[in-house]
Amino acid sequence: MGPAGLAPSVRDDTLGGSRAQSLVLLACMGAGFTTLIDGASMAYIAPSVGESLGASTAGVQWFLAAFSLTFGLGLAPAGRLGDAYGRRKLFLLGLSLFLTGCGLAAAAAETWMLILGRLFQGLGAGILSAQVLGIIQDTYSGPARVRAFAGYTAAGAAAAVAGPLLSALLLEVIGEAAWRLVLLLPFLAGIGTLWVAWRHLPRDAKGSAAVDLDIPGVLLLGALTLTVTLPVVDPGVGTGVLTALVAASILLVMLLCGWEVSYRRRGRLPVFAPELLRSRSYMVTNAAALLWFGSILAFSTVLVMYFMAATDLSAFLIAAAGIPGAAARFLGARMSNRLFSRWGATVFPAALSGQVVALAVFVVVSYSVETMALFWISAAVLVVLGFFSGMTEPTVRAVALAEVGPHLRGVAASFLQLTQRLAATFLIALVSGLLLSAGLDVGTGSLRMATLVCLTASAVACFLALLLPPLSTSQPATSSRQSQ
Repeated sequence: MGPAGLAPSVRDDTLGGSRAQSLVLLACMGAGFTTLIDGASMAYIAPSVGESLGASTAGVQWFLAAFSLTFGLGLAPAGRLGDAYGRRKLFLLGLSLFLTGCGLAAAAAETWMLILGRLFQGLGAGILSAQVLGIIQDTYSGPARVRAFAGYTAAGAAAAVAGPLLSALLLEVIGEAAWRLVLLLPFLAGIGTLWVAWRHLPRDAKGSAAVDLDIPGVLLLGALTLTVTLPVVDPGVGTGVLTALVAASILLVMLLCGWEVSYRRRGRLPVFAPELLRSRSYMVTNAAALLWFGSILAFSTVLVMYFMAATDLSAFLIAAAGIPGAAARFLGARMSNRLFSRWGATVFPAALSGQVVALAVFVVVSYSVETMALFWISAAVLVVLGFFSGMTEPTVRAVALAEVGPHLRGVAASFLQLTQRLAATFLIALVSGLLLSAGLDVGTGSLRMATLVCLTASAVACFLALLLPPLSTSQPATSSRQSQ
């Protein structure tokens, strides 16, 4: 019996696989498609959401950032729960929460209801994501596992293309009211996935070992993220409120550190596992990865928002311009294993250097070209960024987990995604605020400032990656999807 309580009969290491395995993989691919088609669509409907609900700039920022916040916070405890109690029930719970959030958000009559729905969606997606890769690892091995991950990656790539195109098409045909239908795009795929998972995911084993969730640690980390993000979402807060938020952040850091030390001394496993904190390669890679992920997600979000607001281009054309970038990302991921086998951890800073150069070129060019020319240049920049991001993603996992023992790999992988999502929450709120602060007079200046933030984060990530210790090229780079 595997760690997730999978029935032994499902495990089949033959090259041909089995019907049971295929149905398990179908459920996992459906989960990836369902959550990613949602995430790929939000930037296209942000202006319509603001107009329809009369949302403030801060409201739109929270609409964009809320998903990443609860996605990250749901990962760590969900991964541990799946290890202890079985992945099937956590898979079904996560997907159900996600679909509930879809319905709440689509039916929202007020901005706070919309944000609440997005928080539910993020929590559900975090719980779900923590189970999917584990299910694939438990079900497949050898060459069959490689093909299973390839299928899962293909589902994510399809969602990254389908989400923007379908969103743009709905906006073109229906207009501003289409944002509610866009929020329901994941629903049909999600219901189908829920049915397949209910029928065909192996039953979890009865009985389980005790599990350390460290819920207080997760809640303290979430509260700290909120106190740090609030001034970014609402930069107009008074001096008194800002002082209180700074004081609260300092207090939360002290409480979090004290709690984690105390929790560990009692023989428990805290969110910040000491073994991970002592691993230089893990900590440096984690710091670089969270800046890389946050900056690339923030840049792609703000780019769509800018061209939707500042030009008369159709949403469909803006969405179509991102397709070559998605293809380049897939190509970069395909090449990363070969490059990593030859050059090892140096692939990571090399790929980040390419991202820094691409963003720097975009900033420089934005001073001297018209908006339409900048649109086509941005499409080319997205191709470059897509390629280097594809190289970065599997390399990050290989480098980060190189010195982590097998008993901590699930915790380490969840924490890696958690910090990336929290970074995305902060950076998306920051750059969208810079753009939205211009109101109706959105210009290249506001886009340039937002891009400079992403460029700075990418440059710091590149510097940190250069500090990584040497890593044997015998460590295979396993392609995986970092973001939902």
